Amino acid sequence: MRDRMSSYIYGNITVLAAAIAVDPEVIEHGAAVWAVLATAVLTYLAHVLAHLVAHGLGDDGTESDTDRRESAVVIARNANPIATSGLIPAVLYAASWAGLLPAGWAQTAALVILVVRIALVGVFVQRFSGQRPTFVGLWGGIVLAVVALVIGAVKVVLTH
Repeated sequence: MRDRMSSYIYGNITVLAAAIAVDPEVIEHGAAVWAVLATAVLTYLAHVLAHLVAHGLGDDGTESDTDRRESAVVIARNANPIATSGLIPAVLYAASWAGLLPAGWAQTAALVILVVRIALVGVFVQRFSGQRPTFVGLWGGIVLAVVALVIGAVKVVLTH
């Protein structure tokens, strides 16, 4: 569960930065759909590759091929939240590309949804830990969302 939660947070922050970086013209021409999907999928692949390589550390050769395959499946499954983090922004951007939504609305909705997903992490952590969600957990998630938004904005400023 820890690996999946880490992937969820990481994927949403990475896609948030991509969603911030696109401008309305890019959304209207459809390139934003591919930008957020590519960010999610390529980040997923990089994450899985890094974990597979790191998983080999300390391997003394006693692990069977079956164990290695099962480990690879678990690593890939635990990284799924990274890949899926781009779906909602991609759908919103596709709706704008199709002329169903103004580009500004699509981008605002994508950003709000990503930030809210991150803000709910505190509540998710409490629930998955067998605790009742509290106000403190919600505030922790909100602080995380603000930090994630700052990370995304700084990434865009420094890399674009």
